[in-house]
Amino acid sequence: MAEICIIKIGGRPLADPESLKVLCGELEKISRQTPVAVIHGGGSEVSRISRIFGLEPVFVDGLRSTSEEEMAVVEMVLAGRMNTLLVRSLAVRGMRAVGLSGCDAGMLIAEAAAPRSRTGRIVSTDGTLITDLIQGGYMPVCSSVAMDSSGEALNINADEAALEIAAGVSAARLVYLSDVPGILLDKQVVPVLGPEEAEKKITSGEIAGGMIPKVRSSFRGLSRGIGEIIIGGCDKEGDLQSLLQGSGTHLRLH
Repeated sequence: MAEICIIKIGGRPLADPESLKVLCGELEKISRQTPVAVIHGGGSEVSRISRIFGLEPVFVDGLRSTSEEEMAVVEMVLAGRMNTLLVRSLAVRGMRAVGLSGCDAGMLIAEAAAPRSRTGRIVSTDGTLITDLIQGGYMPVCSSVAMDSSGEALNINADEAALEIAAGVSAARLVYLSDVPGILLDKQVVPVLGPEEAEKKITSGEIAGGMIPKVRSSFRGLSRGIGEIIIGGCDKEGDLQSLLQGSGTHLRLH
Protein backbone atom coordinates (compact mmCIF):
# COMPACT_ATOMS: atom_id res chain seq x y z
CA MET A 1 0.00 0.00 0.00
CA ALA A 2 1.21 3.52 -0.80
CA GLU A 3 2.39 5.76 2.03
CA ILE A 4 -0.49 7.26 4.02
CA CYS A 5 -1.04 10.98 4.47
CA ILE A 6 -2.97 12.06 7.58
CA ILE A 7 -4.59 15.48 7.29
CA LYS A 8 -5.95 17.23 10.38
CA ILE A 9 -8.49 19.96 9.74
CA GLY A 10 -10.43 22.37 11.90
CA GLY A 11 -11.11 26.05 12.29
CA ARG A 12 -12.25 27.97 9.22
CA PRO A 13 -12.91 25.04 6.81
CA LEU A 14 -15.42 23.58 9.25
CA ALA A 15 -17.14 26.89 9.87
CA ASP A 16 -17.20 28.47 6.41
CA PRO A 17 -18.97 26.73 3.47
CA GLU A 18 -16.70 28.28 0.83
CA SER A 19 -13.53 27.26 2.68
CA LEU A 20 -14.92 23.75 3.08
CA LYS A 21 -15.66 23.58 -0.64
CA VAL A 22 -12.08 24.56 -1.48
CA LEU A 23 -10.64 22.07 1.00
CA CYS A 24 -12.74 19.16 -0.24
CA GLY A 25 -11.70 19.94 -3.80
CA GLU A 26 -8.07 19.84 -2.68
CA LEU A 27 -8.57 16.55 -0.85
CA GLU A 28 -10.14 15.03 -3.95
CA LYS A 29 -7.05 15.91 -6.00
CA ILE A 30 -4.60 14.71 -3.36
CA SER A 31 -6.43 11.42 -2.87
CA ARG A 32 -5.83 10.52 -6.53
CA GLN A 33 -2.10 10.38 -5.77
CA THR A 34 -1.84 9.13 -2.20
CA PRO A 35 -4.08 7.45 0.40
CA VAL A 36 -5.58 10.04 2.73
CA ALA A 37 -7.26 9.90 6.12
CA VAL A 38 -8.84 13.00 7.64
CA ILE A 39 -8.89 13.79 11.37
CA HIS A 40 -11.02 16.72 12.47
CA GLY A 41 -11.95 18.83 15.43
CA GLY A 42 -14.60 21.53 15.47
CA GLY A 43 -13.92 23.45 18.64
CA SER A 44 -15.54 26.71 17.56
CA GLU A 45 -18.83 24.95 16.90
CA VAL A 46 -18.57 23.10 20.24
CA SER A 47 -18.09 26.44 21.97
CA ARG A 48 -21.04 27.98 20.13
CA ILE A 49 -23.42 25.15 21.01
CA SER A 50 -22.10 24.96 24.59
CA ARG A 51 -23.00 28.62 25.14
CA ILE A 52 -26.51 27.97 23.85
CA PHE A 53 -26.85 25.47 26.70
CA GLY A 54 -25.38 27.93 29.21
CA LEU A 55 -21.95 26.27 29.39
CA GLU A 56 -19.03 28.68 29.10
CA PRO A 57 -15.97 27.01 27.50
CA VAL A 58 -12.76 26.92 29.56
CA PHE A 59 -9.29 26.62 28.04
CA VAL A 60 -5.92 25.97 29.69
CA ASP A 61 -2.75 26.35 27.55
CA GLY A 62 -4.85 26.16 24.41
CA LEU A 63 -6.64 22.95 25.43
CA ARG A 64 -10.33 22.73 26.24
CA SER A 65 -11.10 21.75 29.83
CA THR A 66 -14.18 19.60 29.25
CA SER A 67 -16.77 19.25 32.01
CA GLU A 68 -19.15 16.29 32.29
CA GLU A 69 -21.96 18.49 30.99
CA GLU A 70 -19.97 19.82 28.05
CA MET A 71 -18.85 16.33 27.02
CA ALA A 72 -22.38 15.62 25.79
CA VAL A 73 -22.11 18.67 23.53
CA VAL A 74 -18.64 17.66 22.33
CA GLU A 75 -19.83 14.20 21.32
CA MET A 76 -22.97 15.54 19.64
CA VAL A 77 -21.08 18.17 17.64
CA LEU A 78 -17.86 16.36 16.73
CA ALA A 79 -19.01 12.77 16.23
CA GLY A 80 -22.37 13.94 14.88
CA ARG A 81 -22.81 17.24 13.06
CA MET A 82 -19.21 18.03 12.06
CA ASN A 83 -18.33 14.47 11.06
CA THR A 84 -21.36 14.01 8.83
CA LEU A 85 -20.86 17.49 7.34
CA LEU A 86 -17.39 16.48 6.21
CA VAL A 87 -18.48 13.07 4.97
CA ARG A 88 -21.31 14.58 2.90
CA SER A 89 -19.06 17.29 1.48
CA LEU A 90 -16.49 14.72 0.38
CA ALA A 91 -19.03 12.20 -0.89
CA VAL A 92 -20.64 14.65 -3.33
CA ARG A 93 -17.20 15.05 -4.93
CA GLY A 94 -16.93 11.34 -5.56
CA MET A 95 -14.83 10.31 -2.57
CA ARG A 96 -15.79 7.19 -0.64
CA ALA A 97 -15.69 8.96 2.73
CA VAL A 98 -16.50 6.96 5.88
CA GLY A 99 -17.35 8.75 9.14
CA LEU A 100 -15.69 7.48 12.31
CA SER A 101 -14.85 8.51 15.84
CA GLY A 102 -11.89 7.43 17.91
CA CYS A 103 -14.25 5.04 19.70
CA ASP A 104 -14.70 2.84 16.62
CA ALA A 105 -12.80 -0.46 16.86
CA GLY A 106 -10.95 0.90 19.90
CA MET A 107 -8.98 3.29 17.70
CA LEU A 108 -8.30 5.75 20.54
CA ILE A 109 -8.35 4.62 24.17
CA ALA A 110 -7.75 7.43 26.65
CA GLU A 111 -7.88 8.39 30.30
CA ALA A 112 -9.12 11.56 31.97
CA ALA A 113 -6.42 14.20 32.21
CA ALA A 114 -7.69 15.37 35.61
CA PRO A 115 -10.34 14.43 38.20
CA ARG A 116 -13.91 15.34 37.15
CA SER A 117 -12.65 16.22 33.67
CA ARG A 118 -13.71 14.68 30.37
CA THR A 119 -10.67 16.02 28.54
CA GLY A 120 -8.55 12.97 27.90
CA ARG A 121 -5.04 11.91 27.04
CA ILE A 122 -4.54 8.94 24.78
CA VAL A 123 -3.04 5.79 26.28
CA SER A 124 -3.32 3.42 23.31
CA THR A 125 -3.98 3.58 19.59
CA ASP A 126 -5.04 0.95 17.06
CA GLY A 127 -4.68 2.03 13.44
CA THR A 128 -6.01 -1.23 11.97
CA LEU A 129 -9.41 0.18 11.00
CA ILE A 130 -7.83 3.16 9.22
CA THR A 131 -5.49 0.97 7.17
CA ASP A 132 -8.23 -1.57 6.40
CA LEU A 133 -10.54 1.17 5.10
CA ILE A 134 -7.80 2.73 2.99
CA GLN A 135 -6.91 -0.65 1.52
CA GLY A 136 -10.58 -1.04 0.63
CA GLY A 137 -10.58 2.24 -1.28
CA TYR A 138 -12.28 4.38 1.36
CA MET A 139 -11.29 7.72 2.90
CA PRO A 140 -11.58 7.57 6.71
CA VAL A 141 -12.93 10.74 8.33
CA CYS A 142 -12.43 10.56 12.09
CA SER A 143 -13.55 12.88 14.88
CA SER A 144 -11.44 13.35 18.00
CA VAL A 145 -13.85 11.68 20.42
CA ALA A 146 -12.28 8.75 22.31
CA MET A 147 -13.34 6.36 25.06
CA ASP A 148 -11.89 5.26 28.36
CA SER A 149 -11.49 1.70 29.63
CA SER A 150 -15.03 1.76 31.09
CA GLY A 151 -16.58 2.89 27.80
CA GLU A 152 -17.20 6.53 28.75
CA ALA A 153 -16.56 9.25 26.16
CA LEU A 154 -13.55 11.56 26.38
CA ASN A 155 -12.70 14.71 24.45
CA ILE A 156 -9.27 14.59 22.81
CA ASN A 157 -7.51 17.59 21.33
CA ALA A 158 -7.74 16.99 17.58
CA ASP A 159 -4.04 17.73 17.05
CA GLU A 160 -3.18 15.01 19.56
CA ALA A 161 -5.65 12.58 17.99
CA ALA A 162 -4.14 13.18 14.56
CA LEU A 163 -0.64 12.59 15.86
CA GLU A 164 -1.59 9.32 17.57
CA ILE A 165 -3.41 8.00 14.52
CA ALA A 166 -0.55 9.06 12.24
CA ALA A 167 1.92 7.24 14.48
CA GLY A 168 -0.40 4.23 14.65
CA VAL A 169 -0.41 3.81 10.86
CA SER A 170 3.25 4.87 10.38
CA ALA A 171 2.12 7.75 8.20
CA ALA A 172 4.58 9.21 5.74
CA ARG A 173 3.10 12.67 6.35
CA LEU A 174 0.99 14.42 8.93
CA VAL A 175 -0.44 17.75 7.78
CA TYR A 176 -1.92 20.19 10.28
CA LEU A 177 -4.14 22.62 8.42
CA SER A 178 -4.42 25.85 10.38
CA ASP A 179 -6.22 29.17 10.11
CA VAL A 180 -2.77 30.78 9.88
CA PRO A 181 -0.10 29.96 7.26
CA GLY A 182 2.23 28.36 9.82
CA ILE A 183 3.89 29.34 13.08
CA LEU A 184 4.10 33.11 13.25
CA LEU A 185 6.81 34.98 15.15
CA ASP A 186 6.86 38.77 14.75
CA LYS A 187 4.14 38.30 12.10
CA GLN A 188 6.49 36.20 9.96
CA VAL A 189 6.16 32.47 9.28
CA VAL A 190 8.99 30.44 10.78
CA PRO A 191 10.25 27.96 8.15
CA VAL A 192 12.22 25.84 10.66
CA LEU A 193 11.86 25.49 14.43
CA GLY A 194 13.67 23.16 16.86
CA PRO A 195 12.07 21.74 20.03
CA GLU A 196 14.18 23.72 22.51
CA GLU A 197 13.54 27.00 20.72
CA ALA A 198 9.83 26.15 20.50
CA GLU A 199 9.57 25.69 24.28
CA LYS A 200 11.30 29.03 24.84
CA LYS A 201 8.80 30.73 22.55
CA ILE A 202 5.91 29.05 24.40
CA THR A 203 7.28 30.19 27.76
CA SER A 204 7.70 33.75 26.48
CA GLY A 205 4.18 33.77 25.07
CA GLU A 206 5.30 34.21 21.46
CA ILE A 207 3.70 30.87 20.66
CA ALA A 208 0.31 30.78 22.35
CA GLY A 209 -3.24 29.44 22.31
CA GLY A 210 -4.11 26.55 20.04
CA MET A 211 -0.66 26.62 18.42
CA ILE A 212 0.92 25.27 21.65
CA PRO A 213 -0.49 21.72 21.44
CA LYS A 214 0.08 21.71 17.67
CA VAL A 215 3.79 22.50 18.07
CA ARG A 216 4.36 20.12 20.97
CA SER A 217 2.56 17.24 19.33
CA SER A 218 4.53 17.80 16.12
CA PHE A 219 7.87 17.23 17.80
CA ARG A 220 6.57 14.16 19.64
CA GLY A 221 5.30 12.79 16.35
CA LEU A 222 8.68 13.03 14.66
CA SER A 223 10.23 10.99 17.46
CA ARG A 224 7.62 8.28 16.89
CA GLY A 225 8.37 7.54 13.28
CA ILE A 226 6.08 9.88 11.33
CA GLY A 227 7.99 10.77 8.18
CA GLU A 228 7.39 14.50 8.21
CA ILE A 229 4.99 17.00 9.71
CA ILE A 230 3.70 20.06 7.91
CA ILE A 231 1.85 23.02 9.45
CA GLY A 232 0.21 25.48 7.09
CA GLY A 233 -2.99 26.97 5.73
CA CYS A 234 -5.36 25.98 2.94
CA ASP A 235 -7.27 29.07 1.83
CA LYS A 236 -7.41 28.70 -1.94
CA GLU A 237 -7.16 26.13 -4.69
CA GLY A 238 -3.68 24.63 -4.90
CA ASP A 239 -2.66 25.41 -1.30
CA LEU A 240 -2.76 21.83 -0.05
CA GLN A 241 -0.80 20.56 -3.03
CA SER A 242 1.77 23.30 -2.44
CA LEU A 243 2.16 22.21 1.17
CA LEU A 244 2.76 18.61 0.19
CA GLN A 245 5.22 19.61 -2.53
CA GLY A 246 7.23 21.77 -0.17
CA SER A 247 6.39 25.11 -1.73
CA GLY A 248 4.39 28.01 -0.37
CA THR A 249 4.40 29.43 3.16
CA HIS A 250 4.42 26.87 5.97
CA LEU A 251 6.52 25.15 8.61
CA ARG A 252 7.92 21.74 7.70
CA LEU A 253 9.41 19.45 10.32
CA HIS A 254 11.23 16.24 9.42
